[in-house]
Amino acid sequence: MPRYIWQRPEWPQWRWTAAQVAPLLESAQRKQDFLAGLARALDADHLGLAVAELTARETVSTSAIEGVRLDPDEVRSSIMRRLGLGAREDDQDRLTPAARGMIDVLADSTQNLRKLSLERLYAWHTALFPSGRSGLSLILVGMLRGAEPMQVLSGPIGRERVHYEAPPRGRLEEEMRRFLDWFNGPRQASAIVRATIAHLWFETLHPFEDGNGRLGRAVFDLALAQSAGFHSQRTSRLWAVSPVLMRRRREYYAQLESAQKGSLDITDWLEWSIACVGQAYDEARLCIDRVVQIAHFWTRHRETPLTPRQRRLLEMALAPDDPEDGWLTAKRAARQTKVERVTASRDLARLESLGVIEKDANAGGRSTRYRVRLGEERPVLLVKDMRWP
Repeated sequence: MPRYIWQRPEWPQWRWTAAQVAPLLESAQRKQDFLAGLARALDADHLGLAVAELTARETVSTSAIEGVRLDPDEVRSSIMRRLGLGAREDDQDRLTPAARGMIDVLADSTQNLRKLSLERLYAWHTALFPSGRSGLSLILVGMLRGAEPMQVLSGPIGRERVHYEAPPRGRLEEEMRRFLDWFNGPRQASAIVRATIAHLWFETLHPFEDGNGRLGRAVFDLALAQSAGFHSQRTSRLWAVSPVLMRRRREYYAQLESAQKGSLDITDWLEWSIACVGQAYDEARLCIDRVVQIAHFWTRHRETPLTPRQRRLLEMALAPDDPEDGWLTAKRAARQTKVERVTASRDLARLESLGVIEKDANAGGRSTRYRVRLGEERPVLLVKDMRWP
């Protein structure tokens, strides 16, 4: 009996129960349509800031899934600089070439809607591994993997567990040709279903020695972007799926393994993946609201007399996705700005007197903390009666 789906005689004839995935798909599609309208309603600056933030989240998370850690602030600064959004002339890009390559891949996957080809995948792979190494190991870069079996393993050396084995090298060219013909051919399924199938198919082939997860998620992005309904050079990304996958990483790997060892009925995989896309759209909507709020905050305080150190404190407090992580304390302020605690306390008191931050009424003494006063700007609505699905 075949162990993996690519060994089945009917491979790759995917099938699923449409009625079972329809409710999740309709919900996710409504959210995508809402984001498409929102992209047209936002002004260019707010839209650019939202794209930069979501691209930064995707870059950091898609790398983290594979155990590659990037500095979120450095990634965000690099993307802002590329988009011409508020970067200072003396600001230097401190990212490694590999991290910049990851940003390039994600930009290309959402800004260039042309067909996917082996040459394009080779270029993406080369961008991920500019040194020709994965860690300390030399790998084949910008070409398909070698003759060694491609296995997905876990566990200590000598006691590894084989989760999956990809098709052998001898049939990889034909398998990639078939995949690319499907991807570039008539789009019979919805964009979201097509993206989830493309990701599963690519991960099943595992065509490169390393980087398959990151490239597979870039393929996912390309499929979404080709039918997102709001694409332009400036509006290249209004979603970030990898942060959802990162938080659900165990489920993600388990779902992939289950699909790759199951039948070609991928209903369960589609349900799980579409739910992740819907969640990513929810988070994108919240991200856009917060980006707009923060932009309004800085507009209101354009003339407020802030020192560079006080501005740094505010930027730090506004950076987290979750406002609950943005509390300012004297200890935290002193650590981040490298000053004595008494100086940090004076900075916080000054910001409070300016009406920029407010004290938590439920915390005092050594527990005193402050939050930024963002104001009461309402989320952007396209028409009066339009609400998030």
